Amino acid sequence: MSGRDVVVRAAVAADDPEQVFDVLWQLAPDDARPDASQLATAWRGLHAQAGRRLLLAVAGDTVVGTLDTLVAPNLTHGARPYMVVENVVVAPDWRRRGVARALVMAALDDATAAGCYKVQLVSNAARTDAHRFYASVGFAQSAVGYRRYLTTT
Repeated sequence: MSGRDVVVRAAVAADDPEQVFDVLWQLAPDDARPDASQLATAWRGLHAQAGRRLLLAVAGDTVVGTLDTLVAPNLTHGARPYMVVENVVVAPDWRRRGVARALVMAALDDATAAGCYKVQLVSNAARTDAHRFYASVGFAQSAVGYRRYLTTT
């Protein structure tokens, strides 16, 4: 199969969250894997959140890529919303086949349809291949990002 055999679509509640997580886990393989109950709770929450849309790249009935979006209401820029992109992940055997590009283009189409004035994402500073990819699909490094990870006790 090639990247042309991949369909990009929104995740639906009936999709298998375990299969989706198998792709996402590549982003942080050292993290503890959530149990089935935790995954089910997160899956329901993802589908219930207003403005949230998880895009899946699917080959046959196998999830081979993900891109998570959130369209946020906004009071600036003419009260136009913006989109945040997270969790852009493609299964290793499917990389460099146009899967990530198809996911990003679908997200950009969604952002345009929602009237967003911008789409923003952050990428780990060490992921230079990802940085080149994002530049190739029209993103510019235009800000300095900060994060603070929170721990639970």
